[in-house]
Amino acid sequence: MLAEKTICHPTPICWDPSKTTTDTSLQAGVHNYNFSCQLPYQCPSSFEGRYGCIRYIVKVLLIRPWKYDQAYTTGFTVLKMMDLNFETPQLRLAAHSEGYRTFCCGPCKTDPLKLELNLPQAGYVPGQKIPVTVVVVNNSSVAVSELRLSLVMLIRYFSLSPDHARVERIIISRAKGDAVLKQCTRSLTIDLPVPSTPPTCVELSNLIQIAYQVEVQALIKSLREEQLMIMPVTIGTMPLAVSGIVVQQPPRRSARYDGPADELPVVTALGSVPNDLTPREGDTFAPKYEESRHTPRGNINEEEIHAFGINEFAPLYPVYSIPTPTPTSSANAGNAGFVNHSYEK
Repeated sequence: MLAEKTICHPTPICWDPSKTTTDTSLQAGVHNYNFSCQLPYQCPSSFEGRYGCIRYIVKVLLIRPWKYDQAYTTGFTVLKMMDLNFETPQLRLAAHSEGYRTFCCGPCKTDPLKLELNLPQAGYVPGQKIPVTVVVVNNSSVAVSELRLSLVMLIRYFSLSPDHARVERIIISRAKGDAVLKQCTRSLTIDLPVPSTPPTCVELSNLIQIAYQVEVQALIKSLREEQLMIMPVTIGTMPLAVSGIVVQQPPRRSARYDGPADELPVVTALGSVPNDLTPREGDTFAPKYEESRHTPRGNINEEEIHAFGINEFAPLYPVYSIPTPTPTSSANAGNAGFVNHSYEK
């Protein structure tokens, strides 16, 4: 990381006299100071939360012996590269889950309501839409009033002293599906957009962990009941490779890195991608970097009494404009319902 700060001095001042044998005066005018530092490779991504943050700042402290010291702080975003192509292969596979629920009890107990949840893959990036295929097999005697779909961000905060943990739950995307009549089956495919958001992080930080899941609720308003299905998903910073599309990738290694090469992961070259995934010339998608709308802005000067400059800071995350994955087909495909004849009276 390289940074440059421009400081204006209206009058000559002394520069850090406590650490020099003779006073060094800076003449009035503009002075430029260049500095750099190497960020550790295993840095977690920047994050601002309600109960904690992962924050990276650069601070300039102006020491004035005759007056209080003055601080200027600026924040910057650090992103841990999470390329979905080099995570677990399971992210490429279709995900499936199903559950059953009956209502009432005894002689009033209904036949089961079955929910099937299907995703074409388990890994996504901001800017994509998650095509959620929901199959409702309603063998019960009550109608499903509404389907509610949500993409939920789960943030777990850990405290070491005292030893304590808490979980914050944020719904970052919502969608709704139609009702399903009793003794009917219906298949729906609904897109859940993925907004700008921090990537999944459950290993790099022992104080803040971030995970995501898709939730589908089938509401039975007549009984004030519901059935809930949950499917974990992974949000990364680089999308899964798609045939005919290449995403412009940021550098994997800093040009200033002087450490041993074996400390960094081996990244497969684009040329080793299977032939059917080789992109056509010109099909390049570069991400935009946007602020997350569902997390708060941080006050980077909260520890400084005499600070000037901008106090608020929000990290920026990559947002892609790439096609939505093809929905997973089911045995009851098609956005139309039909009656379960075997349960008709």
